[in-house]
Amino acid sequence: MSAKVMLMVENSEQRARLSEHLADKFAVSEGPVPDPAAGPNAPAEAILAASPDVVVMDYLSEDAFSVKVLQAVSDANYKIGFIFLDAGKNADLESVLMAINEGAQAFIFPDISKVALLNYVNRVVFGPSRLRRTEFAINEDELQRTNEKLTRTTTRLNNAQKLITYLLSTPLGSQPRKALILSDSMYQREMLKKHLEDNNFIVLTASSIADAVSLTLSEKPRIVVSDYELEEGKTGIDFCKELKFNQKFTPLYFVICTASQDKLSQIMTPGNGVDDCVPKPATPTSLNEFLARAALGLII
Repeated sequence: MSAKVMLMVENSEQRARLSEHLADKFAVSEGPVPDPAAGPNAPAEAILAASPDVVVMDYLSEDAFSVKVLQAVSDANYKIGFIFLDAGKNADLESVLMAINEGAQAFIFPDISKVALLNYVNRVVFGPSRLRRTEFAINEDELQRTNEKLTRTTTRLNNAQKLITYLLSTPLGSQPRKALILSDSMYQREMLKKHLEDNNFIVLTASSIADAVSLTLSEKPRIVVSDYELEEGKTGIDFCKELKFNQKFTPLYFVICTASQDKLSQIMTPGNGVDDCVPKPATPTSLNEFLARAALGLII
């Protein structure tokens, strides 16, 4: 369906010429000739009733009449674009800037070529200035996910600042780098254990929640790495809450490993207490990234 262009031009020859230029590409209609004596509401109501995509209108500077028409239309329907025809070629810079600032997309002259006019109208209908006027629906679920990501990002930025302060003020090696790995997979435990030990961590391993709880109480690891799926239908989130929200456990940095990307948002929901999530199967790159983030666990 062709975009609709309404011409509100007093001079019949100019109106016919513009209509001829536009007719091949757009649905052209004629609106009432703007009359300053009648006030801006009359032409605004005619425009809103016709609901064109673009209005090409004589620019009348007296009492900012044309700009007032634009404002009245935009207040009711901001999707309608405006191009002003400066028939007398006497609009000064101040007037042009005021009109542009209020939303006018272009000023043209009666002798404008067909190609130039089509380009102007096309830009109003389809170009970036038009896209900025498009109404976007707000998806509440997406907004919530975005807010959750922002919360996690802010937390990590704050922790990064703490880490910088820690590294600058604490002698190297003065804090034990102790980590606990909970997984029922021997391969998973040994793979993570080797990577952490290669980077000067003291590593504890457990294959059950009971063993992990006992080691956490006795050894006080600063970092705990857990599978998402654990025994008896429990999850890493359940285990994290047990450790994080119980005062008998010292503060720690909790990481969950999962092969399910679709669980990431659920795992990292603020309130679960989970600090990080590592995808499985692990790669050298993901392990190095995890290790860099795990360093934050030393100061939490």
